[in-house]
Amino acid sequence: MRYNANVRIRTAKREDAGVLAQAEYDTAAAQEGLLAAKPYEIPVRAFEQKIEALAAAGSYFVLEVDGAPAGHLLLDPLGLASVRHVVQLTIVVHPGHTGRGYGRALMLHAIEWARRAEGVEKIELRVRSTNPRAIALYESLGFAREGVLRERIKLRDGYADDICMGLFVRE
Repeated sequence: MRYNANVRIRTAKREDAGVLAQAEYDTAAAQEGLLAAKPYEIPVRAFEQKIEALAAAGSYFVLEVDGAPAGHLLLDPLGLASVRHVVQLTIVVHPGHTGRGYGRALMLHAIEWARRAEGVEKIELRVRSTNPRAIALYESLGFAREGVLRERIKLRDGYADDICMGLFVRE
């Protein structure tokens, strides 16, 4: 890791919702297309509901630096019986905290969690074609490109593709 601060990863709590929503708002506002959601589409209540829904599994994580959230990641299980072995990964390293290895730390934590979690065999994610640093990170961790959803994200001046990636974690 490339950081020297007091860093820890913990399970998200309902009271984190406002900070996590603001971080996604700031990320979406700072770089168009980095997240699929527009800033006005990120309600705090949705974060509260997702944290509550994933609390039992413990699959919503917050990375703290010196006690303040600097990133978050969730592994959301798919609901149907035939795809229940798959979790969808969403990660956001908060503005001002990128380039310090926090994304890698969150990803390694999530992969380890998935390997230990009963019934989880695969992690899937989607990443914008406009985010080459994230693509390189995922590939360095063993994620493979599984498909491309062409022009899925509409930008002010064009489109971004969504790249579908996956990692099998079963032994």
